[in-house]
Amino acid sequence: MKPVTDQTLVTHYAELFGEMLLARDGEEFELDPDWIGRRGWKVVPVESMVRIPEPDIPRIAAVLHGAGFRSCVAVFNEPGYIQTLPTVVPTDPPSDLATCYEVSISESDLSNVNRRLGPFRFLLSEESRSWAISCNETYNLFAAKAELLEGLLGRPLEQARREFLDFATSLGDDGLIHAAERYAVF
Repeated sequence: MKPVTDQTLVTHYAELFGEMLLARDGEEFELDPDWIGRRGWKVVPVESMVRIPEPDIPRIAAVLHGAGFRSCVAVFNEPGYIQTLPTVVPTDPPSDLATCYEVSISESDLSNVNRRLGPFRFLLSEESRSWAISCNETYNLFAAKAELLEGLLGRPLEQARREFLDFATSLGDDGLIHAAERYAVF
């Protein structure tokens, strides 16, 4: 995992990934329904704690590597950050934290993403935007074409969706239930 320090490249990734996301204040981790619909992606929310679940990392790395991906990019995505580049926003990360990282598709680098960016919202994808994982404080969004997405999740899409809805319902959390319902149409 290597910090991207060239501001032009950081801005490029922020703009590229920003196109995938809703621009409403506080919801920048949500994928834009129009953008996903144009690409024929499926999206499944998954229970998380602001990071990629550690037990899932070996499978995610193997599936992405098997699909031909060798690297990706992780972008810090606290509220307002991606959507307001290149201006300074109040949610700048601490000074020892980069806002953008080149990440190899490996268990060690994906674990390092969790260690570095785990306390913050972040988006993981790659230049062609063939898949994405958006992590935030309440759930993750896994998104891609159906076959790749099932591999990333390690189970059929409907099962993963049902598990998330069951989780949300058990908590009685309207926000999580709404997320389950919103992405069920994709």
